[in-house]
Amino acid sequence: MRWQHRLETDDAMKVLMVKAGDRLIGIVPLVVQRKATALGSVRKLRFPVENWCSYYGPLGLDPEMIPSEAASYFRDSKNKDADGFDLIEFTNIPDYRAQNGVPSSSPKPILTGLAQGRNDVLECSEVAMLYLEGDWDSYWESRKAQKNRRRNVERYARRLSEMGEVTYIRSRPEAGLTPDWSLYESCEKLASISWQDGLVDGNTLHHSDVRPFLRDAHEAAVKEGCSDLTLLMLDGRPVAFTYGYCFQGYVDLMRVGFDPELARFAPRNVLWTRLIEDSYSRGDAVLDCGPSCLDYKRFWMTVLEQTYHVVEYGASPVATAMRLARKLKSKIAMGDSADHTNEQAKELAARNRHPKPRVSAEHVTS
Repeated sequence: MRWQHRLETDDAMKVLMVKAGDRLIGIVPLVVQRKATALGSVRKLRFPVENWCSYYGPLGLDPEMIPSEAASYFRDSKNKDADGFDLIEFTNIPDYRAQNGVPSSSPKPILTGLAQGRNDVLECSEVAMLYLEGDWDSYWESRKAQKNRRRNVERYARRLSEMGEVTYIRSRPEAGLTPDWSLYESCEKLASISWQDGLVDGNTLHHSDVRPFLRDAHEAAVKEGCSDLTLLMLDGRPVAFTYGYCFQGYVDLMRVGFDPELARFAPRNVLWTRLIEDSYSRGDAVLDCGPSCLDYKRFWMTVLEQTYHVVEYGASPVATAMRLARKLKSKIAMGDSADHTNEQAKELAARNRHPKPRVSAEHVTS
């Protein structure tokens, strides 16, 4: 699908097939990108991600070994495919739990095959994860450790219910069905009036740069039975949403939003509560809450997962200069966190948001 929605910065798409003898063991999607920097023009080979996913990696049974093999392939000076790249980047690589490939909260040495030569293996981001162990009652009891926050969540739920009829909708169609676009478009409209509208990376559901791609991705996800959408309604009016994907018990909560007119009633908190309880009842195993705004998510999550960024530097002068500059920058910034808090992200979005008429979310029935 990325081929159909290639970004302007992409020069070409590549797919590396990793084999053991004649047996295919892994597929590595890649994109070639040219980028202007203060040190000169850079040609890089990287994963086809735009830094707005929690994790990324190759397809295959050994997701730790495959990136190492890919790097070795491009590291070979005799390989014509390796010619001309200043940087090779593998971003958002998780730790892996050997049993089932789900990111683990128990750190262990990984990517040792990549940590050699002109490579840097860096910590990338922390991801808020909620492992659905036990049952809803035990989980909600554990939230008493943050008693003030839990009390607020419960109070907001009562206040919202006093305003009208609160309805919770979760759409997770079986494979082979077609999308209910009215539900998806309600999420789009809520995104367009939420504070995320001003995010500089422009990757919420309604932003023009990614909207066609995300709609096609939604259609494909519904067809495969992998879409997950929730809406919170107040008297039939959508007031909060989550949108993401699900597969074998793993739920990626890719986007969230709410009606800012009801911010004082925290409809997002009400929706999170219902979503988590519902996931317990469905038998979900993991909720991936993403890498940003961790201060808000700490109440809900159970662990933080570390991801990694691997950079392979070429032999060109600009690549050498970039590696030295990055090392210097990392020393200067040591101890600083790259993650924006929820309030910082809102302030940044507010400064970048363009004034426009309010768009009302339409009525949607369940």
